[in-house]
Amino acid sequence: ATTTTTTMWRALVRPAVTAGVNHAARARGACARTARATARATRTFASGGEGNNITSALVEQMRGKIAEGLEADAVDVRDESGNARHVSIKVVSKAFEGKSSVNRQRMVYKCIWMELQDQVHAVNEMVTLTPEEASK
Repeated sequence: ATTTTTTMWRALVRPAVTAGVNHAARARGACARTARATARATRTFASGGEGNNITSALVEQMRGKIAEGLEADAVDVRDESGNARHVSIKVVSKAFEGKSSVNRQRMVYKCIWMELQDQVHAVNEMVTLTPEEASK
C-alpha cells in the first residue's frame, strides 16, 4: 500500500510541483525582458525622441492646426508629460456655438488627427468654449 501511495504521489503531485517551478522561472524571465524593454522605451521618450525641440514644434503645430481649422479666438496646447505624449487643450471658438461637448471635442480631434496617430498618446484634458462661455 505504501508503494502504491508513493507512486501515485510522484505521478500526481511531483509534475505539478516541477511545473510550478518552471512557470515561476519563466515568469521571472518574462518580467526581466519586460523591464528591459520598458527601460529602453522610457529612455527614448524621456529625451523626447529627437530632443526637446520636437515637443515645442509639435505643440505649435497642433496649436496652429486647431486655430486654423476652427477659426479659434484662443488656443492653448500644453505639454503635460515633457515629451508631448500627453497634452491638455483649451480652445475658444465661435464654431462651438450650438454644439454638444462631445461634438466640440470631435471637431478639435479632427484638426489634430495625424498627430494623434503617431506622436501624441493621449489628450489628458480638453476644454472647449464659445466666446460667450469664456467671458463668464
